[in-house]
Amino acid sequence: MKRLLPIIVLMAPVLAAANDTDSRSGQPVANPKMQQMLEKIQAMQNCMKNVDKSALKALEQQAKQLGAEVKQLCAEGQRDAAKQRAIRFGQEIAGNKAMQLTKKCSEGLTGLAPELTAAESYSEPGETRHICDRSERR
Repeated sequence: MKRLLPIIVLMAPVLAAANDTDSRSGQPVANPKMQQMLEKIQAMQNCMKNVDKSALKALEQQAKQLGAEVKQLCAEGQRDAAKQRAIRFGQEIAGNKAMQLTKKCSEGLTGLAPELTAAESYSEPGETRHICDRSERR
């Protein structure tokens, strides 16, 4: 869902601009599922107008800083410290009002697109993953 949301947000204006007509024929859209999808995307766009964009921008900067911190800690062999820092940041994000509202706004989009393969599916069953293992590949 994390990768799907930005794609849908970027697609939303294009889909909304379709103005409920088929681009080839100019006729009203006959597909009720397409109409429902357009309505849900429009509702999400309206909801997102209430999200503090500066707070999201600040989170983006914090995430970039976290990435650098984690990479440094991993390079220094401080795997536990890197893991704890990432967990703490995740908790901060979960408590952030802008992120909570963003999550709430996107709830209506569940099921609109095929499920994307989760990152966990790339690891072997029973294998534990560590943030340093991921940051070392970058």
